[in-house]
Amino acid sequence: MKKSTFIAAAGLMLTLHMGSASANTLEDARSAIESQNYAVALEQLQPIAREGNLDANNLLGQMYENGWGVEADEEEAARLYRIGANQGHMDSITNLRALQNKAFAVELNQQLPLAEAGNSEAQNRVGEMLEFGQGIERDKHEAFIWYQRAADQGEVSAWHNLGRSYNFGTGVDQDFEIAEEWYRKAADRGYTQALFFLGTLYATDHGNDDSYSSDIIAYAWLHNAAELGDQTARPIAERLLLKLNSDEIETAKQLAERYKAKYINP
Repeated sequence: MKKSTFIAAAGLMLTLHMGSASANTLEDARSAIESQNYAVALEQLQPIAREGNLDANNLLGQMYENGWGVEADEEEAARLYRIGANQGHMDSITNLRALQNKAFAVELNQQLPLAEAGNSEAQNRVGEMLEFGQGIERDKHEAFIWYQRAADQGEVSAWHNLGRSYNFGTGVDQDFEIAEEWYRKAADRGYTQALFFLGTLYATDHGNDDSYSSDIIAYAWLHNAAELGDQTARPIAERLLLKLNSDEIETAKQLAERYKAKYINP
């Protein structure tokens, strides 16, 4: 047998042996958990989790979530679940989602009484939770109603959320013109996300201002959103410049400076 073939075969045998050993250790750890022998389970799971075994990682997450042999720590549980979830491990994805929903349910129980009492920040948050189904069944129209209540009290984030609602027809009929009005209202307060969404509104040719081309206006909004820290805005703004000629680029940059003076450094 050639030396290279021998080395490859030996490596394969070692890998199979290690995989078998990890599987055995994992089963032993599960048995220890079922027997409430948590110290033994931890001792068995931690080494193979460090080696990248996602099943072991997921079981450790369950131990931290439930306080099995360790102090209950949902943040640590979420961190462990997220490692597996980011690699497509289905049990980790399921457990992470369940943990998040549990946290959302607690938050909703805190926010809803405040919202019903008239707190505009809570009203906006309840709207978001309804829109995205966080701790409650999704209801986009009800979310829109809560956004409107918060917006009527001057909640800037709710102005932006109303803009999104009209932009995408979420809980209300789609209307780009009304969407832009709400976005601009939030942008007047320097709300970064509103600047970004105004940029995307023009980048998709749905803006109402025809004083410049849509791409020039889109760049001006997105450039300023990027300057305020929106990392998604920067590559879009840079791609827009590739569509413009040299004169248009100069115009776009000048407009961006004017927007900066008006919306960021008024």
